Amino acid sequence: MASLAAAARMAPEDEAALPVSAGLDRKRPVADQLYEVLKEAIVSVRLPPRSSISENRICRHFGVSRTPVRTAITRLVEDELIDVYPQQGSFVAPIKLSSIQDSHFVRKSLEIAVLRELAKLWTPQMSKVARAVIERQRLAVAADDKDLFHREDEAFHHCLAGCARLEGVWNTIKGAKARVDRLHRLAAIEGRLPVVIVEHEAVLAALDEGRAEEAAARLEYHLDRILDLLPQIHARHAAYFVE
Repeated sequence: MASLAAAARMAPEDEAALPVSAGLDRKRPVADQLYEVLKEAIVSVRLPPRSSISENRICRHFGVSRTPVRTAITRLVEDELIDVYPQQGSFVAPIKLSSIQDSHFVRKSLEIAVLRELAKLWTPQMSKVARAVIERQRLAVAADDKDLFHREDEAFHHCLAGCARLEGVWNTIKGAKARVDRLHRLAAIEGRLPVVIVEHEAVLAALDEGRAEEAAARLEYHLDRILDLLPQIHARHAAYFVE
């Protein structure tokens, strides 16, 4: 783990505005919304690794009390996205190379198992729904909207689990996915997004043709690409990583 001194050196000033919207829906639990917006800011690298996560700063930015802020931070610690140094403060966790392989293994194993179950249930209507998600990804690329693209990317994988009637499994996949999502955001800088669309379409084409094992192989290739790109990403963004 990076030292506290290193974290402090890279932390933004406490008074700096957070790179997230301050608007909250008061009809929804505040802690849940804080968790969602802070997680998105971390995963999208708008809050880069080792950024300070000050309770006071968050309270002022959103106009909320400490209790929901602490709840949100606790959840982000459980996601391994925030490190807490007792009596010193909280910081966005660096990307831990030692945990990437494990998180990727969990995600890939479950998604491929889900796909094999899905192949038994696959229908033209399911294909239509999944292809609509891909079309939204294509529009996001055309608009150069990376945040939208990644939301639709998650929607695509969620769609497969939903069609397989395995929503509970998706929750576990999503947890493992969160630990490697920053790699996908950094890979986007390398021009990967149009290729992701092609890989998604290859999975659906195999499902449409009833070739379950080919669909699984296509999905495995798609998911493994991030590990193939890891050395390149690490070389360009070394300050974001720790062993």
